[in-house]
Amino acid sequence: MDTVMVMVPTASVSQEDSMESGRAIMERQTARRAPANMIQMLESLFTSINLAKDLTAKCRGRALQLTDDEMQITIQDLENVIGNICDHLGSIPASALGSNAYTDVADRPNRRSVYDSDMPRLVDFLRGMYHESHEFGGQMFNSLPEVTEYVEPLYDGFFCPLTNEVMTDPVITEGGVTYDRRAIEEHFEKSADSSEPVCCPFTKIPLQSKAVMSNASLKSVIAEWRRRNEAMRIRIARTALSLSTTEAMVLEAIHELKLLAKLRGKNKELMHKIGVTKFLSRLLDNHNAQIRRDALELLCLLVDDEEGKDIIGKTKAIARTIKLLSSNSTDERHAAISFLLELSESQLLLENIGSTAGSILILTTMKINDSDDPIAAEKSRAVLKNLEKCSKNIKYMAESGYLEPLLSHLVEGSEEVQMEMVSYLSELVLEQELTIDVSKSTSDILIKLVCSCNTVVHKAALNVLVQLSSHHPNNKVLVEAGVVLVMIEELFIRKIDDEPVSYKAKAATVLANIVESGIDPDTTVVNKEGHVFSSKYCIYNFVHMLKCFMPDDLNLSIIRLLLALTAFAKPLDVMVSVVRENHRGHAIVELMNSPMQALSIAATRLLITLSAHIGHTIAERLCKTQGQPGRLVKSISHAGHVSERHAASVMLLSSLPHRNISLNLGLVQEGAVPVILNGIDEMQNGATRTSRYAVPYMEGLVGSLVRLTTTLYNPTVLKAAKDYSLASVLTELLTGAAGSGEVQRLAAVGLENLSYQSIKLSQLLPEEDPRPKRKTILKRLMDSRVHSNKAPQHHICPVHQGICSTVTTFCLLEAGAVEGLLGCLENDSPRVVEAALGALCTLLDDRVNVEGSVSALAKLDGVRRVLGALRRHRENLVWQKCFCLVEKFLMYGNDRCVREVTGDRTLPTALVSAFHKGDAGAKQAAEGILTRLHKMPDYSAIYLSVEI
Repeated sequence: MDTVMVMVPTASVSQEDSMESGRAIMERQTARRAPANMIQMLESLFTSINLAKDLTAKCRGRALQLTDDEMQITIQDLENVIGNICDHLGSIPASALGSNAYTDVADRPNRRSVYDSDMPRLVDFLRGMYHESHEFGGQMFNSLPEVTEYVEPLYDGFFCPLTNEVMTDPVITEGGVTYDRRAIEEHFEKSADSSEPVCCPFTKIPLQSKAVMSNASLKSVIAEWRRRNEAMRIRIARTALSLSTTEAMVLEAIHELKLLAKLRGKNKELMHKIGVTKFLSRLLDNHNAQIRRDALELLCLLVDDEEGKDIIGKTKAIARTIKLLSSNSTDERHAAISFLLELSESQLLLENIGSTAGSILILTTMKINDSDDPIAAEKSRAVLKNLEKCSKNIKYMAESGYLEPLLSHLVEGSEEVQMEMVSYLSELVLEQELTIDVSKSTSDILIKLVCSCNTVVHKAALNVLVQLSSHHPNNKVLVEAGVVLVMIEELFIRKIDDEPVSYKAKAATVLANIVESGIDPDTTVVNKEGHVFSSKYCIYNFVHMLKCFMPDDLNLSIIRLLLALTAFAKPLDVMVSVVRENHRGHAIVELMNSPMQALSIAATRLLITLSAHIGHTIAERLCKTQGQPGRLVKSISHAGHVSERHAASVMLLSSLPHRNISLNLGLVQEGAVPVILNGIDEMQNGATRTSRYAVPYMEGLVGSLVRLTTTLYNPTVLKAAKDYSLASVLTELLTGAAGSGEVQRLAAVGLENLSYQSIKLSQLLPEEDPRPKRKTILKRLMDSRVHSNKAPQHHICPVHQGICSTVTTFCLLEAGAVEGLLGCLENDSPRVVEAALGALCTLLDDRVNVEGSVSALAKLDGVRRVLGALRRHRENLVWQKCFCLVEKFLMYGNDRCVREVTGDRTLPTALVSAFHKGDAGAKQAAEGILTRLHKMPDYSAIYLSVEI
């Protein structure tokens, strides 16, 4: 086969002349091949085909949604497109459709098929297009397989004789043959070591010189061929993507476009222009993972310029890519994060990426879990770093729990950036609970911003400090940074016109959070004069800020602060002194009635804490405040659910001094007893036990009831105790079924108080006259008539030696309380055991029949249970009361009772321990028993001196 040699006579040809010469060569060789406008005509044909596909897809996908007007418009558009296609096909000459189309037989030996080279095959695309046309029932694409002939042909002159590849830099040797520069130079280097003269590798003619000359004209022709050929290949691949007949077609089209995109930037520009970039974003939703991954890789190449990024920004590609970040396929995940990294290089897309749902959260998760996928973690870190360039993204990151960028910009940014960051952080802490670990540098910046005259910044910084101080580990850093001094100044000194009082409330909240975190109030300085939290100056000012007309938030924060200070001995003493001396208790009492539940609860809790020290003062203030006892009674009643407020109110009533007759009388007069009993009944029935405040509420109810048993000397209170049978109520509570051990203890204490009244209330029978009286006949007749209606004999109480009942005399035996009290002796709590022993000891008082009491206790196995309590507990009060009972058992018990006491092996040990280690009361009680057992001398015995 003859080889066409392309020769250039001189090397001095200009670039313009070379281009003209190259074009002339190509035009001569393709003169008979095709009409000048054939390529443009085919391009237009392809465009019409794509439009027809889009219209039919629209009809197919939305057929049920289109209105009649929309359907008519679509049909009209489709008819126009089909008409255009017919016009284009009709303009193709018949000769062009033959087997020799676009060729000349004489030229064919000088050309090579485009597929003779290593370039990707496009015929499959065209075949796919051909088969696609049959889906529409037409033959309009019959000639499309021949479109491959319109790709610029490869002429023999384009190929290097040495490599048989298209030349990149063609040069001419001395022999007039054109080679690729790299190939001929490598040939000359290999021949350098040979003794034979250098020959032309193609003609085998010896060469006098190794010098070569650039074939500029051929180089320009090849470059032009490459450009036009690549452009046509891009258009064909774009058409294949649009048709998407098979997945293989799509994958081959993407592969072809990737190769072309890597060759030169002009190809990317063409892809942008004809819609390849935009179309690829649709493929990210494809069901085929390989197509999605290849599409991402191609997009990565296409968005390295701003035009590509701008196109992507107008599609849904970013949202689709974010979804692919969670793919189970590692390759797909890496492709997605690489594409996102490329996009994040554009300032215009930063906000778009950050505002996409889930983007920041997924990226931060990938960054944190670096052990799962180190490559993805590294790239996600880079993406997040790029996203920080947009301030809104910093806020999005903080909302997703990634706070480092915000805190970093807050510390390192300009003043304007710092203000923006603190505003973001303020909005964030108001919207959601955040746990933020603060650094020294961050604290310094925030304190500086709090001192700003800009009210917006000032407020934002206060909001942030409120949140930071609520995380207790931060407070040590905040205190060291000087936040206490600034907040005290904000609270007491700082005054700016039109500045709301709510700022003071925020400052007080910060101080309350700091004190609640456990800082030492005795060493924490609050001002420049050196005062500390526990100083009278500080507490006095805090207490005097409490006023009903002040904002609830401010009052709440001040009370929280005071309540936190009561956990320390010194500030508690100072607070008690300040409240007592300045009569400030009324303000706290009035705040209990606040409609703000948190404030009401906090004020009540503070009064409960102070009641142990100034309880009578608080009780008197409650009684003197108009309507306060009634409000308290109403506040303890509930409708099916026990709240913290209910529990706090009833706990206050239980905590105030029980013997305060004013309060007790006021409660009875306000109808507190039926309300309390109703609450106890509901708790026993289990209706409200599910509340977290059920236990303190129940304990408070019982405590409020027990307080009435301490003032039974008042007729009104005594009448209420009888009317509502308090002895029976307290007896039922001894079982522990409706409450905690504290309920049992309180019930035992109440029964002890009631039992002491039994001695006074028990009715003695009138003594009979020993002298018999004479009765007349009439008297005898009357006696005989009424004999049958005579009342039965009264039951005499063996303890009180009179007529007793549960309701009127509160007798423990009649109420059946003794069994419950003995059962409490087996409780593990020494306080419960002590209270039960105290109630039992009332039955052994010198004013009652002790022998009858001992007998009653012995019948109920009281001796064994008392000795068992003595074995289990070593507390002084338990010892003392147990020994009191044991001594009575020895003094008044029968032989069996005495044997049971003396036969106990642990009693001597307990007596000796109490005598050695007990307090004065326990030691005295133990000594009495040891003396009775003849283990100690009887110092009370009187000895008569007898002279010998």
